[in-house]
Amino acid sequence: MSDSNTLNDIIKKFQEIESMLLESDGEISEKIEKELIENENNLSSKLDGYQKFSLYLNGQAEYLKSVEEQYSKRRKTIENSIKRLRERMLNAMLVTGNDKIKTAEHNYTVSESEKWIVNTDDINDKIKSDLIEEGLGENIFKTNLSEIKNKYKNEKVPDWINIEKNKFLRVK
Repeated sequence: MSDSNTLNDIIKKFQEIESMLLESDGEISEKIEKELIENENNLSSKLDGYQKFSLYLNGQAEYLKSVEEQYSKRRKTIENSIKRLRERMLNAMLVTGNDKIKTAEHNYTVSESEKWIVNTDDINDKIKSDLIEEGLGENIFKTNLSEIKNKYKNEKVPDWINIEKNKFLRVK
């Protein structure tokens, strides 16, 4: 078997070798041993190839992340410039006392918006309860997972906790 085989081909070959072993009542002939060694070498080589490609892709992802950060910084700089320009335009209209200016290209109007801010620190439990009851608020519960892990790691885990175990590959 050559290195050009896919990982699935190598796995299939292991299954074929297993069948050969079963047919020979567990007797490892010279042929089986040779094919087993060759397939193990192919698997090792294939895993090395996958790891090299994985490292290459990781480098690509890191590069794209850095480029993304550069573009994000550039976009924020441009957005801040736009904000400052609009503030200067508004200030010019306010200083000159103009609420509306019409030019050949645009119409400019000074407008006013509202921003509501709820000071949750100033709301007592009774008001919070009333707001929740009226559908104007939410009572949010959030668990502290790291503290739950610490508490139950050496104890019987309650039924309301599910522990999922996953296999992963460690490469050194």
